[in-house]
Amino acid sequence: MANRAAVCLSASFILGTLSGEHGGFLFPALQLLFLLFTSVAIARGQEGAGKAILSRCLCCTLAFGLGHWHFQAETGVRDRLEAALMEGETITVQGTVQKKEDRPEQCLYTLADTYVLADGSAYPSYQVFAYSSQMHIQPGDTVTCTGTYAPFQISRNEGNFDEKQYFQSKKTEFRLYAEDSVQVVQKGGGYASALGKLRQKFRDVYQACMGEKQAGLLADMALGDKSLLDGELKDLYQKAGISHILAISGLHVSLFGIGCYRLLQKILFPGKLCALCSIGAVISFGLLSGMEISTVRAICMFCLGMAARAMGYSYDSATALGVSAMVQVWGNPFVLGNAGFLFSYGAVLGVTVAAGILKEVFWGRKAGREGHQEEPGGFFWEKWVGKLLETMFSSTCIQLTTLPLSLYFYYEVPCYSILANGLILPFLGPILSIGLLGGAAGLCSLRAGYMILTPVGWMLSFHELACRGILSLPGAVFVAGDPGLALVFLYYGALIFVLYLLSGGAGRRWLLGVAAALGMLLFLREPQGFGIHVLDVGQGDGIFIQTEEGEHFFIDGGSSDVKQVGKYRILPFLKSKGVASVKGWVVSHADQDHVSGLEELLESGYPIEYLVVAEGMAEDEGAGRLLHLARKAGCKVRYVSPGMEFGVGQAVFTVWHPEAGGQGTEGDGASWGKSLGDPGPGKKTAGETVDRNGASLVVSLEYQGFTGMFTGDIGAMEEQRLAGSQDFLAWLGKRGGKGIDFYKAAHHGSNGSNSQGFLEALSPKAAVVSCGSRNPYGHPGKEALERFRLAGSRIFCTAELGQVSFWLREGDVRVRWFLPKS
Repeated sequence: MANRAAVCLSASFILGTLSGEHGGFLFPALQLLFLLFTSVAIARGQEGAGKAILSRCLCCTLAFGLGHWHFQAETGVRDRLEAALMEGETITVQGTVQKKEDRPEQCLYTLADTYVLADGSAYPSYQVFAYSSQMHIQPGDTVTCTGTYAPFQISRNEGNFDEKQYFQSKKTEFRLYAEDSVQVVQKGGGYASALGKLRQKFRDVYQACMGEKQAGLLADMALGDKSLLDGELKDLYQKAGISHILAISGLHVSLFGIGCYRLLQKILFPGKLCALCSIGAVISFGLLSGMEISTVRAICMFCLGMAARAMGYSYDSATALGVSAMVQVWGNPFVLGNAGFLFSYGAVLGVTVAAGILKEVFWGRKAGREGHQEEPGGFFWEKWVGKLLETMFSSTCIQLTTLPLSLYFYYEVPCYSILANGLILPFLGPILSIGLLGGAAGLCSLRAGYMILTPVGWMLSFHELACRGILSLPGAVFVAGDPGLALVFLYYGALIFVLYLLSGGAGRRWLLGVAAALGMLLFLREPQGFGIHVLDVGQGDGIFIQTEEGEHFFIDGGSSDVKQVGKYRILPFLKSKGVASVKGWVVSHADQDHVSGLEELLESGYPIEYLVVAEGMAEDEGAGRLLHLARKAGCKVRYVSPGMEFGVGQAVFTVWHPEAGGQGTEGDGASWGKSLGDPGPGKKTAGETVDRNGASLVVSLEYQGFTGMFTGDIGAMEEQRLAGSQDFLAWLGKRGGKGIDFYKAAHHGSNGSNSQGFLEALSPKAAVVSCGSRNPYGHPGKEALERFRLAGSRIFCTAELGQVSFWLREGDVRVRWFLPKS
């Protein structure tokens, strides 16, 4: 590998790009190590290699410097633009429509080669997403859009999707909401524009001739059009470990390109003409499918392979991969942080480098060089089994090189992905070929398209059934958590070292055991200890609590301004922590800003052992819906009232409010339902209506000397009742006047809560306000913030800091937050 000049130059260029992005001495040091390794490899391969080593080192150093400089130059364009724009500002953008996606009430246009006009100045930019209600604009048109500038959002919690990093890694800078302020400067034309229109027509045929789910899947697999893709199916494919078939990848391009080449050969075209025409067909297919990251990689490698065949050279996949990577990183230096890019190249390294070396180990050097070939003849099922085993072997090699990426980006491992790929990949070729043929036939006759596409729908339905069946197996998905970059680098370093040793001979199978042991490093986690994590869920509440014993609790979990907060903020956070289930979920009350995310998790089947709700909780539609979902999901419901304790081990929750008409039910061992005596303050009188906020469940938490208070949305009246309760004051008195360590601000820090007397009684050392930025309620209130200061509390607000975490380390409480302080 080190003797391949293109691979060395590509590796140096990528290291230089990473150096330009991150700075410091790490990547220059890695470059020096790489040069040392390359020099040793060249010296071992030939005598008198001094000039070759000097030349290689010089070229690689220049490539490193070029990568560093290029990243800095490209970043400068972005930095100047971001410095000139403010969120909500009205700007004008001119660019060429590269892609069009129809939405229910508007279109999403991807503009390329853009210029931004703001405050009388023009700034060059990269791609821009423009949303408009005008439907007549077509790919290839040059347009001018005037609208509202909306930057992409950053991640605000551990494990959450970083929208800004993802889209900017694809060289897309921001969103522009143009509504109807779009003017066509120049009508598009040419080949690329025609292919864009053809893509839309194919999609319309799929919609007309297939079911909604199947049409969305085929449009994504064959055309790269995700506008129709069902979100549930996408998640299903990802959990089963076959989401790669939803991206136009090397498999798609190879099937299409080689199919064209063989067809032209049968028509008796000359070999060079066959190669040239198949290259043109593959590039056209890429333009038709939107030229995604994995598509560009596959097209580059295919074109190099066809060019080598036409000119009589042997094709080297490692060289082609290196050239492809250099081309892509030069075109977009930010792509190195893109998950799709890393998975695409990781998978190819698995099926080329890793598979080639492992074949030598298992089947001998000849098989490693020529591939493990089946004997001719035999029954059909024998050939099919051989093909299945070959597919599963390739899937295993891909898993070997992409496992750290799966853990780093998704925090979980599909345990039966090899089986899923073995069952589904054999159908991919027929699906693509018949799907494209059916789309073409449907342009002439929808009836013909329907007849051809019907078998495709059956195969896609089988895919769905297979995925659901696999996911129903025990341990189908293992939630491992975020391994961290250090373990990822350690794994890849060990893998490269083991493969290097294995490539030297076939007698080192024991190294596979070493590799397996090193792979287990990815699943090692440092003990977390006790911690409270107040998630940024926008205008709402969501608090995760973990103990040293490995038990997990959650308090509330909802938002009024973040859509699907459970799916996009709470669940990814839990997975990043390696939390596969929650023992107890405490519900203060059933307002949507406290339970919407919890409802999503219950509907999705996420394991929750029991809910904790107050006996005195307001009985309304929201509470009824929540309890119905809990029972439907098999989640127990525990009812508590003041004076009761619950928890596990040293983590003890005490209930203080609201008053209930009866006693707690459904005991849970020695630590559940223990009465403290006095039923608590504020007994409800006959005929008094239950206010949902005022009836919020109030609990305290004690753990190894740490004390926290969680008050839901109670108001000043309820706080005064608590502050006047003898039991409550006696409990506070046990701390010797030190005050509590943690206070979750009531009602998102509103002025109508967090009263002075209550705060003086608690004397919280730290107060956390959970609210949305620029919320319409004015949270946190200025008066409430002043009361916190008078009480001597440090104030932390999720709207400013994102997730706020409290850790107990050797008796000391430590605080950290997710976002940098502005």
